[in-house]
Amino acid sequence: MFKPENTLIKNDLILVGGGHSHLMLMMNYAKKPIHGIRITLISNELDTPYSGMIPGYIEGIYSWRQTHIDLFKLSMKLNIRFIHSEVINISGENKEIYLKNRPSISYDFLSINCGIKSNYTNIKGAKKFSLFVKPISKLSSNFLNKMKEIKTIAFIGGGAAAVELALALRNRYKNDNHPLKIIIVTGYNGLLKTFPKKSQIQTRKALNIAQIEIIDKERVIEIQKSCFVTSTNKIFNVDKCILATDAMAPEWLKKSDINLNEKGFIIVNSSFQTNYNFIFASGDIAEFDKMNLPKAGVYAVRSGKPLAKSIRNYITNKPKYLFNHKNNYLALIGLSNGNAIATKYGFSNLSKFNFIIKKIIDKNFVRKFNQYEKIPLALKFKRIIASFTNKFGFKIDIKEFEEIQMQCRGCAAKVSFSALEKSLPKKLIISSDDASPIPSYPNLFQTIDMINAIITDPFLLGKIAANHSLSDIYAVRSKPISAQMILQLPLSSPQINSRDLNQVLLGAQSVFNLNHCLLNGGHTMIGNDQDPIIGFSITGENKIIKNKYNHNKINEGDLLILTGKLGSGLIFAGINNNFIDSHYQIDVIEQMTEGNEKIGMLSNNLEVLAMTDITGFGLANHLLNLIKRDKNINGLTINTNNIPFYKGVPLALKKGVRSSLYNANYDAAYKNVIYERDNKLIDEIIYDPQTVGGLAFIISSKTKKNSFKLLKENKINYSIIGHVNNINNKIKLI
Repeated sequence: MFKPENTLIKNDLILVGGGHSHLMLMMNYAKKPIHGIRITLISNELDTPYSGMIPGYIEGIYSWRQTHIDLFKLSMKLNIRFIHSEVINISGENKEIYLKNRPSISYDFLSINCGIKSNYTNIKGAKKFSLFVKPISKLSSNFLNKMKEIKTIAFIGGGAAAVELALALRNRYKNDNHPLKIIIVTGYNGLLKTFPKKSQIQTRKALNIAQIEIIDKERVIEIQKSCFVTSTNKIFNVDKCILATDAMAPEWLKKSDINLNEKGFIIVNSSFQTNYNFIFASGDIAEFDKMNLPKAGVYAVRSGKPLAKSIRNYITNKPKYLFNHKNNYLALIGLSNGNAIATKYGFSNLSKFNFIIKKIIDKNFVRKFNQYEKIPLALKFKRIIASFTNKFGFKIDIKEFEEIQMQCRGCAAKVSFSALEKSLPKKLIISSDDASPIPSYPNLFQTIDMINAIITDPFLLGKIAANHSLSDIYAVRSKPISAQMILQLPLSSPQINSRDLNQVLLGAQSVFNLNHCLLNGGHTMIGNDQDPIIGFSITGENKIIKNKYNHNKINEGDLLILTGKLGSGLIFAGINNNFIDSHYQIDVIEQMTEGNEKIGMLSNNLEVLAMTDITGFGLANHLLNLIKRDKNINGLTINTNNIPFYKGVPLALKKGVRSSLYNANYDAAYKNVIYERDNKLIDEIIYDPQTVGGLAFIISSKTKKNSFKLLKENKINYSIIGHVNNINNKIKLI
């Protein structure tokens, strides 16, 4: 992990797109930072594929992870902010980047290295009925999922991408009972038009051996759901068409004030600068003025270091760095038979050695971006022990290894329960409420909550922090009426402070507006953290001081309901420590940004007998606290098989992941947890700290039908995870 600078942030350099040039630039700047510059990567993908390895992924030679670079983890490793969003426009005049479904972001310097598309404009129906080779990220995500019912597939285009993918597909299914027919329609230019004649002959031979049909010198003019039509009006029946045509630029660029050529690509000079000197572009999206370069990944890779140098020179007021691309490069075409064609300077060579070289080059490129810090030996040993104990069904105390902590953020970064227990007055500890009643104002409740940056996106952080604080108010069945913000911003110039405050505030404001809560003030300060730390003090009102259902005594057999999913601490601990992939955070962030507004507003109509929200101390401690607060609850039985959890949780648990707050949560609760059976690995989820967890509540078994009906009508996800039981104020797992 590269250590962050502890210097004043003066300017923002924004990178739009996670292309190969930007990957090289990010590594360059991590090793040699530009003082006072904060770098932010904006990408609509968490994983970016290395295009040269996608045919190998399709064929089955490589796994998904071997062919994709985790942009979120790479950004985290290099101390670069990451914003997962889609760009819809850019203004050079206003220095603004406009994003889909969220506020614009300001910048001082900008570099664009985003994806391109396969050109569908000249083929009727292509946009609706075909898959695109470009952007390659979309193809790699969807391609194999589309193959289950496909018996005939056509590649439209005669370039290297169509050849490699067609051969890879044939090789993948050659030994399966999958009678796949593959067609390549080359268009008027024929097969591999930019390659030497010898390469074309060798490739054609490989395609013939693989029984891939080649339709030469005909252009596809229309694609329909189950066929395509050529320029000679021939109709070919196919299940799916893959568009491997020439590239086109994304349409949103046309709305920008950046100069484009007639094909929509960004015009740049030899310093990668556009018509705005502070805006740079590289990779397939860029078109060098008076330099007709093909859209090849090698040029994007080659551009990384010179792009970094050019931007560095501009920012530091040094002379322009001028870069001239070499027109010749080594092209390697894999033929999916252990051979590859190598071409350079008009020469062509086919051999197994070329294929070995290609694999080495490709694997080394991805590996240098996916390698993170080495796992300490003690932590490796800990994971072996955890695996051993799980396998044989007994538990070993491994506290001696707990110094190797997976430090978490969000609500998992809170002070442990044991520390609070030693320091705070006993009356606050014994049965603390989620939100406290204000003395002399019995219908008013108040809470305060803070989180540090669980993600580096300030807008989403504002939304998450607001939802996290609001959960306490909803847990006491109150309506939020006002909030005040507590915000610590990074050490920055006033301009940067203003930008960060604006993003956080807009995120929080969107949540409070939805919850009909007035954000009416707050306090800000400056700290040494790279990202904002944010919290809210919220006041809520319960107009029904004694809930009309409170007179109903809680009885054995009454149901324990949980909304939402558990495991956010595990997911982010796993991602941040390189045990699981970053895409597992997607549904976590979705729940955290959605919050508990729906269930909170509905709770007084649900005949709820008792309620709590699940946050940093985990499900077990929050339920034990609920038992302490209500004398009618003598215990709770939980079926851990019914607890809903995020997709990546089993994998994280299998790899021995635990949040930094797990042990403190476990120590605070385990004496009051009864196991009616052998321990299961999934049991650990009850101690996992949550950020914007769901609400847990008890309803009468007699009135459950009405409650379930309301929950379903309001599209609230819920699970029946247990019931009330008389077990001496403890929790029992079954």
